[in-house]
Amino acid sequence: MKNLVREIPLSNGLTVRFYDATRRYFGDYHQVRVKISFEVPLSADLFDDASSYESALKFLGAAVHYLKEIEHQGVPTLETSNAVEKVIRQFVDHSLSYFESEAFPKRFVQSELNRVLGKAKAYVPLRSNG
Repeated sequence: MKNLVREIPLSNGLTVRFYDATRRYFGDYHQVRVKISFEVPLSADLFDDASSYESALKFLGAAVHYLKEIEHQGVPTLETSNAVEKVIRQFVDHSLSYFESEAFPKRFVQSELNRVLGKAKAYVPLRSNG
C-alpha cells in the first residue's frame, strides 16, 4: 500500500490499518490519500453450518478484505501530515464504532458473499428453449 501510519485493534478482533499514500502532483501541492483497510478471516463460527462455511471459502477465500481510500487534493507540503491525521481522526470519530460491533464481521462477510454470488449468478448461461 504505502506507509503504515496507524493500527487500531478493535474489541471484535479486527485491526483497522491506516496507510499514507500521499503524492506530490504539482509544485508544492499534494494529493493526500489515506487508505483504510482491514480483513475479516473466515471462520466456521461466522456461519450457520459447516457446508455454508465450506461454500463461502470457495467463493471468498480465507479472508474478506475491506479497503477505503479518502483523498484530498491541493494540500500544501506543510499541511500534508495534518491532513492525514484529520482523515484518521474523522474516520475514528464517525465510523469506527460501526466496524467495532460484535455483529460486524458476520454481516460484512455475508454482504461480500451476497455480492460475489450475485455476480456469479449474472454469468450463469441461460438454457435456450429451442
